[in-house]
Amino acid sequence: MNRTSVRDALLVLVLAGANLAVACGSGAEGKYRDPSGTINAEFKDGKAYVALGAYAVDGTYKVEGDKIVAHGDFGPMLPSPLIFTMNKDGTLDGPRNSMIPRLERVK
Repeated sequence: MNRTSVRDALLVLVLAGANLAVACGSGAEGKYRDPSGTINAEFKDGKAYVALGAYAVDGTYKVEGDKIVAHGDFGPMLPSPLIFTMNKDGTLDGPRNSMIPRLERVK
């Protein structure tokens, strides 16, 4: 193998590993909550669950770029659709003009 072939093979391996890390590690699925533990959200298998204290609602979601768009009958306390922004640090920003603050992933 010449030097170019080795470099190309290494590049392919690095890119494949990066794609795998992005696909597995940064998805929307998981549980999230605010620092006080009052507001919780869970996204799994296309289903969304949001709880604000004792007020809990569910619906469906899909990922569009860096957004999680949740649809459902969320009642008068929450906008529909609920649009969360996924941040690079793994947190979610709550929908604008809502009472949902930044949520942290639950480990």
